[in-house]
Amino acid sequence: MHVEFWTGPPVETHAYLVADREAGEAWAIDAPLSTAEALLTRTRALGLRLTRLILTHGHFDHFLDAARYDASGIPIALHSADIPLLRFPQTMMFGVDLPMPQFSVREDLTEGGRLALGRFHWDVWHVPGHSPGHVVLHCPEQAVLLGGDLLFRGGYGRVDLPHSDPAAMAQSLLRLLDLPDRTAVFPGHGPQLTLGEERTWLEPLLSDPRGVSL
Repeated sequence: MHVEFWTGPPVETHAYLVADREAGEAWAIDAPLSTAEALLTRTRALGLRLTRLILTHGHFDHFLDAARYDASGIPIALHSADIPLLRFPQTMMFGVDLPMPQFSVREDLTEGGRLALGRFHWDVWHVPGHSPGHVVLHCPEQAVLLGGDLLFRGGYGRVDLPHSDPAAMAQSLLRLLDLPDRTAVFPGHGPQLTLGEERTWLEPLLSDPRGVSL
């Protein structure tokens, strides 16, 4: 499996190129500002077919370049629970002097879905909390998680935003504890991590699943 990333403003959000180079197929994961052109150029240079842009969730910093993919005919996938966020004036709310981009979502990402990227199979997990329709993609055979804003090194996605839910976030994080320590997590912000590195603080935080809260 081949993974590269680019980071875009205004809050250092990552866009990932994930590929099976043997099969010649690739996905883009999230579309922060000023990353699409570099990712598309790199995809062509590697001789890959870009078959999806997957948005892990509907916060503006993850889709400011999404219209560039839409204009290129690349299908965009997002959980339907986050579709309303695309129409919410997020950039204005956060004082970012940029218009909200307009694009079409062609594929609904749902819990239990399974997507094929060349030889690799990815399970779709619906993990609300940071946003209502947040998803992550897990490839068990490679022990890789495309994590969006679920888990970071030493922390997790904000739960003080409009439409976020701390209790739902706690339950979503709890699901991660069943994964092997070697699982590599590619987050929406900050450095790559492994689940084992974060387990030391994550397990105590989520020690009582009956009453867990953040």
